[in-house]
Amino acid sequence: MKILISLFTFLTVLLSSNISSAHALWIEAAPYGNLNQAHQVKVYYGEYVTNERDQIQKWYSDVKDFALMLHVPGKEPVKLQLTDNGDHFSGSFQPTVQGTYFLSVVKAPKDLGGQTKYEFSSLMPVVVGKASALDYSPLKNPLQIELLHAAPIKKGETLQAKITSLGQVVPNAKVSVFSSTGWGKEFVADANGLLTFEAVWPGAYVLEASTYAEKGGEHEGKPYTSSWQGSTTFLEVK
Repeated sequence: MKILISLFTFLTVLLSSNISSAHALWIEAAPYGNLNQAHQVKVYYGEYVTNERDQIQKWYSDVKDFALMLHVPGKEPVKLQLTDNGDHFSGSFQPTVQGTYFLSVVKAPKDLGGQTKYEFSSLMPVVVGKASALDYSPLKNPLQIELLHAAPIKKGETLQAKITSLGQVVPNAKVSVFSSTGWGKEFVADANGLLTFEAVWPGAYVLEASTYAEKGGEHEGKPYTSSWQGSTTFLEVK
């Protein structure tokens, strides 16, 4: 009987861990905005490549209690007010100056997945006016994907992104690239944290970088032996 109980416990923990690590939190918004016009933002949790958007009441642990921060050029970040729409949160902001705005979420759920600490995050730029490059230097999230293209992206272009952690590059990071067509592919960034891929399909994409470390600590008063981070960004290809 003890063997059966131990096996059941192991499978339960394993299943919980897989569900948590397989899902992602992502921000969706138009990559380009206009002065003095409301810019709509949505936040989802689920599986982008299979068009799976979980109902908010079923989101893992307390992930739904995240804060969506808007980084306005030259100003302190502000928290956006959001509305529960069943399978996503929505909100908006109105750009008043030209430049690159950033939308950012970092959320470590209070509950562990077995003995693993999880952290979900998302970061995406919104360009208002003209920008020759995207300046991510003010943002130093625990894990983030930095797009290296400020201009509108066209089908067939070769794109690059840099994976960083607290301002430092993450060499050999695992990155998944998902298209709204249902296409997806796994990549590994190079030693300088650079990801290179071709925009094969037009439409929306979500990129997800992830790291895993067998390093312990304490989270919300509970000890853990490993940690997982997943971070996303959203882009559109014409």
